[in-house]
Amino acid sequence: MAPSYPSSIWTGASDNRTANQRKAPDWRDWNRMISELAAAQTRVDANNAGRDGTVRDAPGTVTTKTGLTVVEKGNGAIHKTVFTFDEMEMVSTDGTDAPNDAAWGTQALYTFPIGHISFLGSHIQFPLGSLEAVTGGGGGFSDTADFGIGVGTVAIAQAAGFGLAGTEEDICAEMDVDLTSKTSDAIESVATGTVVVFDGTAGAKTLNLNFGTLGDGSHGIVADVLKVSGILTILWSCLGDD
Repeated sequence: MAPSYPSSIWTGASDNRTANQRKAPDWRDWNRMISELAAAQTRVDANNAGRDGTVRDAPGTVTTKTGLTVVEKGNGAIHKTVFTFDEMEMVSTDGTDAPNDAAWGTQALYTFPIGHISFLGSHIQFPLGSLEAVTGGGGGFSDTADFGIGVGTVAIAQAAGFGLAGTEEDICAEMDVDLTSKTSDAIESVATGTVVVFDGTAGAKTLNLNFGTLGDGSHGIVADVLKVSGILTILWSCLGDD
């Protein structure tokens, strides 16, 4: 008997017995089982033909950083990448023109595969007290500093003005963080479900956690460290390269 799969599901019938017949199997039953298994394997291989394991289905590259762990989930086509921050340290740098420029800091998190990256959504959450200035006291961060923090495809750098803007926050929009006694005084979170396609064909797109103070009184001239704890989840897909 020819295998029934994939046109129909095998009922257990063979040249030895009918589908519901209670009868000890013999070599004809074993031959039928082997032919059905071979048919299923052939179909699976056919479904997998042309699968691009190095571009469309590949995850990105995680930055090695103390306090940063990443779990990759998904089915290859749609990736769910979950970042956990456990007192990850970010160094702050005071602005060149202190009265007019933000003190800022950035940490690279992830590099996407080369290609067009379809960003499907994100969620980031920092629990109460999970953002902490190490030094504080006004030399570095003020104990009551006010700063914006977000995730973008470009790392923040020295620039005129305060807070984040544009590609510094195009993955997770800037959240306004207020410190009390050097630690964040509220839960900070933001989610987005807007689909955006980033062109990473000329160079791989990156994921960066950025912060910038929102006023001159929030940071002195001394470099400080911001300890970060929380979770970032992103959904994305690589559509292919040029």
